[in-house]
Amino acid sequence: MRGAVVLSINPGSRSLKAAAHDGSGDRLWAHQVPRPTTDPDSGVTEIAQRMASAGLAVSAVAHRVVHGGPVHHAPEQIDDELVADLQNLVDFAPLHLPGDLDSIEAARSRWPDVPHVACFDTAFHATLGPAAHRLPVPDAVTAMGVRRYGFHGLSVQHVVDTVPGLGRAAVAHLGGGCSVTAVAGGRSVQTSMSFSPTGGLPSVSRSGDLDPEVLLFLFDRGWTTAELRSLVDRSSGLAGMSGGLTDVADLTDRAAAGDPDCRLALEVFTTAVATTVAGYTAVLGGLDTLVFTGGIGEHSAAVRDAVTDRLRHLGVALDPTAPVPGDISRPGAPVRTVVVTADEERVMDRSARKLLAPAREDTPRPR
Repeated sequence: MRGAVVLSINPGSRSLKAAAHDGSGDRLWAHQVPRPTTDPDSGVTEIAQRMASAGLAVSAVAHRVVHGGPVHHAPEQIDDELVADLQNLVDFAPLHLPGDLDSIEAARSRWPDVPHVACFDTAFHATLGPAAHRLPVPDAVTAMGVRRYGFHGLSVQHVVDTVPGLGRAAVAHLGGGCSVTAVAGGRSVQTSMSFSPTGGLPSVSRSGDLDPEVLLFLFDRGWTTAELRSLVDRSSGLAGMSGGLTDVADLTDRAAAGDPDCRLALEVFTTAVATTVAGYTAVLGGLDTLVFTGGIGEHSAAVRDAVTDRLRHLGVALDPTAPVPGDISRPGAPVRTVVVTADEERVMDRSARKLLAPAREDTPRPR
């Protein structure tokens, strides 16, 4: 695989991203297709056409898969058996897994003669201890696979790989979905998303953690499961509080102009991020590094300022003149604050190459 071109396909909640790398890890090509699309195959078709126009032949394809369930904890080569396993996991992540499977099917049809590798977003969090992954439900429910899995693992892994000396770190991935992960020794020790990517922090259109009685209250008044799922996945979070706005730059401008709904939405959101980071210091025993990544984390100075303003008591202080991405800490600040450009595709490339390397002693895939 040293000279081979690996294509990484990353289906996100708001776009389908793709990137091609060579054996040295150099990026040869990248593209982004807006989502959702009416035809699940159309995004992969566009990627294939653009790859061909760039003169790049695909040797392997790496796929981001949001949920590995209770069994899949590491990258795996995709075959019909794994696809069937993932289809059985759709109820674990109904917002994401159907689209992931559509992309896999389209790519396997487009490139049937090359290996395809699943890279699970949950895999990084396989290091969570029992007190972190156990949810407070009876054993019979836990036995059904109900536990904290954690997500954005590929993004957090990129941070671990590229930021030296993280120490005790809180990684805030703020994008279409939002999470905070506590990292110690390069490993996940706590994370805000739980059984599915809907839990944890409020996101652009997801509710995040919500009193369960709210949903039961609505169910008792005739709401269907589909309506409740749409509520928590597509019409809550920042969008729900601001009248449907999903662009944080627009929200910020309107809040600055005095829109009370936008101001409140941003306050609820940034307070949730800050209190989660602060809470994780109890797990980490302190905080050495705070990382912002993801589209909002990278591009919204207003969100970063609002979050860090609530963390001054921990030693977080920003240099407003510091360039982004990079270290944006005020000189001498006890806590280093860093902005990192998310690059899940590079992690996927390395993972696929490692799995497909010849003469490697692989552990059989668990079933």
